[in-house]
This record gives sequence, structure tokens and C-alpha cells, in this order.
Amino acid sequence: MQRKMVLSLTLVILLGIFFQVLFVFADTQDSPQKAALAYTKALLGFDRDVMAERVCEESLVVDEINVVNQYIHEARKEARARGYDLGMYTREKLYHGDTETMSQTYDKAIVKVTGETKSPLRSFFWKGEDEGRHIDITYKMVKEDGRWKVCENPLALARH
Repeated sequence: MQRKMVLSLTLVILLGIFFQVLFVFADTQDSPQKAALAYTKALLGFDRDVMAERVCEESLVVDEINVVNQYIHEARKEARARGYDLGMYTREKLYHGDTETMSQTYDKAIVKVTGETKSPLRSFFWKGEDEGRHIDITYKMVKEDGRWKVCENPLALARH
């Protein structure tokens, strides 16, 4: 009886370790949904590195201009015109971000991202009803260099 209990407990622990490793491995795999959420968060937060990493080569440079650098430059200029630093006023954070895969093949996908955006500073100091905005954006994704990236109008969510 004692031996069966020890064997059962050992089996449960080993299965737990196996599934934990399996789940960690699965969580580290790139997917179009993860890429779309990461890109959206980077776009709202002006994270140049993540944005550049998640935009496909075809869309990154248009008319010899790096669209990510131009986007950051324009946002910084707009923030300065309003008397703010880029991170203080214009940066937003994605809340309740959700994805829906509209279609997917081996190397292409269409992913819809929905959620609410708020400025972290405004969220902390102001609890009004209309403090954020709803986003609903659809990205065309491609698998390039083993990673999922946003293609075709990557700055569609940008504020104008």
C-alpha cells in the first residue's frame, strides 16, 4: 500500500513537471496573435525596437524612409508642440487586448485586435467615463525570417 502511494505520487509529480515544461515551450512559440498584440502594444507605447522587429521588410521602408522612425519622430514633434515629453502625454497602454484570427495559412494570417487604450498617466489621475478609446484593427501578417510580422499599412492604428 505504501509503495503504491509513493509510486502514484512520483508519477503525479513527473507528469506535472512534464506538462509545465510543455506549457512553457508552447508559450514561447511565436504566433500571429502574439505578434499582433506585441506590435499593437509597441505602437501605442512608441517602442521603436519592438515595432521595427514586428514590421515586415516590405513595409518597413517606404520611399527610402523608415516608417517606424518617421512615426516616432512625428509623435515626438507633436508631444513637444503640446509641451510634453513623448512618453508622458502621447503614450497609451492597451487594456483588455483580444485577438481573433480571421484566416491563417503557413506563412500568412489576418488577425483582428480589439481592446481599450488609455494613457497610463490619465488612468492614474482621472477616473472619467470617457478616459480611453476602443480600438478595432485588423492586421495582415506574414511569417518572415521565422517570425510573424505586420505587413500592409502597419501604422493604421496611429493617431492623426
